[in-house]
Amino acid sequence: MISKKASISVIAKAAGVSSATVSRVLNHPEAVKADTLCKVREIMQQFGYTSDELPTSGKPNGSLILVCLPSIANPFYSNILKGIKASANAHSFHILIHPEVISRSTIGRFNHIRQFANIGGIITLSAKIDLSLLETLDRYAPVVQCCEYNNKSHIPYVSIDDFNAARSVTNYLLSSGRRKIAFINGPLTFNYAQERLRGFETALVKHKVTVPQNWRISLPDISYDIGYSSICQLLSSSNRPNAIFASSDVFAISALRAARRFGLRVPQDLSIIGFDNIDIAAMVSPAISTINQPCFQIGFTACETLAERINNPDSIPRSILLDAELVLRESSPIVDKNVDTYSTIL
Repeated sequence: MISKKASISVIAKAAGVSSATVSRVLNHPEAVKADTLCKVREIMQQFGYTSDELPTSGKPNGSLILVCLPSIANPFYSNILKGIKASANAHSFHILIHPEVISRSTIGRFNHIRQFANIGGIITLSAKIDLSLLETLDRYAPVVQCCEYNNKSHIPYVSIDDFNAARSVTNYLLSSGRRKIAFINGPLTFNYAQERLRGFETALVKHKVTVPQNWRISLPDISYDIGYSSICQLLSSSNRPNAIFASSDVFAISALRAARRFGLRVPQDLSIIGFDNIDIAAMVSPAISTINQPCFQIGFTACETLAERINNPDSIPRSILLDAELVLRESSPIVDKNVDTYSTIL
């Protein structure tokens, strides 16, 4: 093996590129094509360079923020990303979106990305990440948990109080006279799904209301088609609910279509309340009542918290649960009751 002190010209000859290209790899890797960068990196490894000594792509000084999304198909994430971008622009950060849940089985692909990117910080919206894996990520670069979080970790998070949100919705439906409530939920691997189910069940217990166990439906993905199929099966039964609380507006819109298929009037025969307040919830007819999450503010605050961790490594940013509110529209009856809003700061 040749000494790692080999000159640029020696590396260039071995890689089949010019000395100027090797110089750009060393000083401005963001200006080099990915395949060329890989080739030069491989040659440098042959000369004894360690992974830490290899050049990385991206803007120098750690100004690249990696945003880990579980999906790019869910419209809920759109305004969160807008908030992250607004804060990132103010701090001269660049954003790289990684649309994959961080887990033991996917960490290899994440490591491949970080080898080629000068990542200064990470915002993760993935499902609750294993504690040891989360702390491993944080040792590589400062991490902020956004929406989804593991509250057993010291790593800060920004989200809403999903438990109180779901409890408030369920209390509202009960106060409107609906006692046959079905809950259409997302995958229970997500913290939000666990907390919203807990809030739903807590309200039922408080009001001494029982519903069939199969009315608590957990679906594998936030999908209109999957939601529609599941809700049609629910409404085809002789014992069907007179209210549906959906943990996503996507599911709520699925419920609206399913109600039409079975000739049910909304909200007279079936009340529907969703979650997230995505744009289309107000566009359909009847318009969907929903929980409004301050998505832009969630994303903006998450990136501001990350900027604080990057700029002040010794700081201990607090975790924040932002306000959310019930927005009443045509898909649920109006009752003369006060509906709680909620805000918790840890």
